[in-house]
Amino acid sequence: MPDPAPELSKAEWLIMNACWDRKNLTARDVHEAVATQREWEYQTVKTMLDRLVEKGYLRRDKVGPISVFTPAIPRTRTVRRAIDGFVETVLGNQLAPLFAHLAGGEKLSDEELAALKKLVEENEP
Repeated sequence: MPDPAPELSKAEWLIMNACWDRKNLTARDVHEAVATQREWEYQTVKTMLDRLVEKGYLRRDKVGPISVFTPAIPRTRTVRRAIDGFVETVLGNQLAPLFAHLAGGEKLSDEELAALKKLVEENEP
């Protein structure tokens, strides 16, 4: 299946992360999963789920009167697409600024920094 054309908004990423973490969710499950981060009305979550189905990111299966939402596209593919778009659009296809930012960031653990160094070394000419 080709990637859906529309990119995810920040709000949609929040919904999708909940769906990727738990796989099969009802609208109520998603509403509860995001409640600690956003104070959305239940109907807002339902509307966003419907939009994500229309965009091709989620599948909706009916179990009686209940809709169960399942990711239609793996998280890894969606993340890769978002990063590729960022690198192309924001960084002009230049990776050095991204690596410089990551290497200098305080958010990296020692393990993440070691993995980043290894990646750079493996890709040196």
